[in-house]
Amino acid sequence: MMELKTERLRLIPLNAVNLKLLIDNQKAMELKLSLSHSDEILSEELRQAMEYRLTKVVNDKQNYLWNTNWLIVSDDNNCVIGGMMLKGLPNANGEVIIGYYTLPNYQGNGYMTETIIRTKSWLLSQPNVRYIIADTEKDNNASHRVLEKTGAEMYKETEELYYWRIF
Repeated sequence: MMELKTERLRLIPLNAVNLKLLIDNQKAMELKLSLSHSDEILSEELRQAMEYRLTKVVNDKQNYLWNTNWLIVSDDNNCVIGGMMLKGLPNANGEVIIGYYTLPNYQGNGYMTETIIRTKSWLLSQPNVRYIIADTEKDNNASHRVLEKTGAEMYKETEELYYWRIF
């Protein structure tokens, strides 16, 4: 199984079976992947996002890495602390869109910054990838700080969102 590593983390892309387990039975997924049980469960909003990711993974199994949720696993306690989603193959401009979340008990420890920096390195080494795109709600200051630490630049805004580009 492919995974990316950082000093403190493992980033594990979920295939269709494991993504479905995350949605339906997180404990079974943790057991299947030999992870310690986490007391934190996905919010309903995240569960819906995972359902959408699952449809993309099932419809394009060959490119599942580009459509799935990547678990963020702490090396210290071998448990899930968050996730990052790739939202499809690079578009014609070489852009790959990401989304991410850190479970509440693990926020404020630099895990997401570490995750995005490692993912950035991997993504920008892939053919046809020039930029990584993320959007944040305007009041999500923690996410703004994470993106700034990764070298992202805000390049566009709407009434509700800021759009960031990492290169």
